[in-house]
Amino acid sequence: MNRGLELMGNILNEVILSESAGKIYGSILSLMKEMPDFDECTVYVMRDEALNGNPDGIISFNQDAPEVVSKSAEEGKEICGIDEIAVPVIVGEEVAGVLYARGAEPDNKKSILKTVANLAAASIKNLEIKKEMAQSEKKYRSIIENAVEGIYMSTLDGRIIEANSSLVKFFGYNSKEELKEAGIPTTYRNPEERKEFIGRILREKKVKNYEIEYRRKNGELAIGNEFAVLAENGEKVIQGIIHDVTELKKIQREVEFYNALLRHDMWNKNQVVMGYLELLSDTGLSEEQRNFVERAKLAVKNNMVLIDNVKKLFTMGQRAAEQVDVDETIEDIINQLLHEADKRGISIYYTPSGIKIDGIPLIKEVFYNILLNAIFHSHCRNIRIGARRDKNFCRITIEDDGIGISPEIQKDIFMRKVEKSRRNGLGLYLSGKIVEMGGGSIEVKNRVEGGNIKGTIFEVSVPIQNDFKR
Repeated sequence: MNRGLELMGNILNEVILSESAGKIYGSILSLMKEMPDFDECTVYVMRDEALNGNPDGIISFNQDAPEVVSKSAEEGKEICGIDEIAVPVIVGEEVAGVLYARGAEPDNKKSILKTVANLAAASIKNLEIKKEMAQSEKKYRSIIENAVEGIYMSTLDGRIIEANSSLVKFFGYNSKEELKEAGIPTTYRNPEERKEFIGRILREKKVKNYEIEYRRKNGELAIGNEFAVLAENGEKVIQGIIHDVTELKKIQREVEFYNALLRHDMWNKNQVVMGYLELLSDTGLSEEQRNFVERAKLAVKNNMVLIDNVKKLFTMGQRAAEQVDVDETIEDIINQLLHEADKRGISIYYTPSGIKIDGIPLIKEVFYNILLNAIFHSHCRNIRIGARRDKNFCRITIEDDGIGISPEIQKDIFMRKVEKSRRNGLGLYLSGKIVEMGGGSIEVKNRVEGGNIKGTIFEVSVPIQNDFKR
């Protein structure tokens, strides 16, 4: 027994580190032949690939195998004869082979042969795991290498450890080696942005939707939208994905230019039309003619509001988010609209909440728009506004005791321009868009008492903290 353990110790590393099942069985057979009292040794294998390049004594399992071998393979346990023993090599739940020996009394060699079989099984399982890992690594490396986005791993000082072909193409280099030699810092258009990026990822451990302006090898400007995390790989490293948004940004800038040009031109023409209408109003018109002029003026004003709303949609992503005092914001809006409410006999009530939120750009316009609609179109007598904290959100409700909103209009009131509605569809669409872009939501429902509609409730939910930033 001791001699057998000594022999196993001598070949342990060789067996465990073998690169094929055939080599494992070859080493096991050599070990068995050196064992005391093992006169005849054979390894029966279930898979033909284990036979490749092996000496005599390693045989494919077949119907001519000794009875104890067939029985051991069938039952998955050691089987002893008068002067023979068969021990299965079990990998997982499958019999991968059977070790067979003749010689001394089976009981004298059962224990050592079982240990050898376990060594073979562990080595084959280890080999399978290594193959699976290699295949998995090859698969994921292929995914990374063929990804459209640039993917990299770098040190904090900008030394590139890994990079895929898309990143090489993004920066305009001829090879990964050339890009690695250049390093990440040399690709930044503004070196200060690199310092800002490193500082932020050290503080927050990750960045997302982070736009950076780069210089390609040929000097051309490239814009990347980056997601990156700080990881440990023996040292702190950055693992990042860069999406090329250069062409998208060009298109956006062109759209913004033509949009601004169109808005400016339309605004000026509307101002001219409004001026002529004002002059026409002072020419002694009849009552009917004056009504026509007022309708024309209203149409022009609506066009100017439309232009202003489109401008807000285009610029809202560029506005910096600042902390907003909910109480001050609501009270300011109430003061602006108090005259309109008084003219209609409407009372507005608000109880201060003491809540402050990270401001979503144009959030004040959202509350203003909803309150203005309630005053103008709800036919109510009272409007109550409240704010409360609900976990990570601030929920603001604007509730009136007016005529309510039909279910047909409720379901898509924030989706598009709603016709035949007592509400301003465009304004509510704009409000919904603003809140959605800030990570919040707006809901509307009728206030029901005793089965009857008693008004409308708008609930605006916005994050207490949000990442509405680059």
